[in-house]
Amino acid sequence: MSSAQAPALSEDYLNANKGPQVLAIIIVFPCLALITVGLRLYTRFKIVNNPSYEDFAILIALVFSVATSICQGFQVYNGMGRHIQAITLEQGIGSLKALFASIMMYNFGLTLTKVSIILQYLRITVDRGVRKSCKILMYITLFNCFQTFITGIFSCYPVAKFWDDRIPGGCVNKPALWYANAAINICQDIWLITLPIFILRKLQMPRREKISLILILGLGGFASLASVFRLHALYIVAASQDITWDNPGTATWSAMELNIGIICASLPTLRALFAKFFPNTFSSSIISAADHAHRNSDRSGEDRLVSPPNMAQIADGGILVQKEIQVGDVENGTGTFLASDSEVESQRGQPGIAIRAEIIEPEMVARR
Repeated sequence: MSSAQAPALSEDYLNANKGPQVLAIIIVFPCLALITVGLRLYTRFKIVNNPSYEDFAILIALVFSVATSICQGFQVYNGMGRHIQAITLEQGIGSLKALFASIMMYNFGLTLTKVSIILQYLRITVDRGVRKSCKILMYITLFNCFQTFITGIFSCYPVAKFWDDRIPGGCVNKPALWYANAAINICQDIWLITLPIFILRKLQMPRREKISLILILGLGGFASLASVFRLHALYIVAASQDITWDNPGTATWSAMELNIGIICASLPTLRALFAKFFPNTFSSSIISAADHAHRNSDRSGEDRLVSPPNMAQIADGGILVQKEIQVGDVENGTGTFLASDSEVESQRGQPGIAIRAEIIEPEMVARR
């Protein structure tokens, strides 16, 4: 009977397409990340001439970001952004296959972005408590990457049931899994945002300058805003009866979160570049010489106060701290200052020997 037939779908409904908007996001944001990482590598290799592990981590993260966008492009090609009634079964399967791959690429890219930020934190502090917190966060991040990879692959059994529901088998509660992983990512972002406060809390400088440095180092955490919007998009997809039409929100916020994280993680390293090309704006200036006391340790490990000058400067667009320190100070984790791991490790095992050190944040200071 005609009354039992499904109502005819309008031409406007069948032709509606969010695909172009998705393509704009997944092309523009990786390009911005590519430019930023390119400038970062130029700064670290050519100006500062001091590349480090976090630079290679962010470069690999960029590769996974581009791979994520390519997978999302295949989703659009196979019908993402259109109503499910307007695409073929083969297109739907192709779109879900691309979604499966994009989840893996996104996970690896986001993990490496956070690892890059944590490595940067580890390189600019020797405070034992802060370093321990950074290492714990790194272990959690790497473990979460592993569990997300495993649960992502085996969210359906057999695996192919993820993209073809006709195959006999079953799937876990995928919305619950997505929510849990998104919530863990947001918690990690909050942790990343707060770490710079503890890294710079003992550095003697005007409060305004200290807040500025905290914000610069904490830029990578601003991707958490995109994480929150992505979580809302996941909620919409989980309740959707028209997944190809509703999924673009998740795809675009995922691309924005990943690439904003890469961009923000790279911005602090560009200060030396700006100092080179805009010297009048990023000129050297002394910002503090107020604190004349600092701690060191004697052979017994007990702290005592001495009074050599303690001066913090903005030098060639970067942070320079001059202190007279005792190796025991480093080993006991008392006092926070900016140093490379090599400077610290080279003096370990020699307690009681005082050294004069110029401790420079390498990526922010142009090689002279």
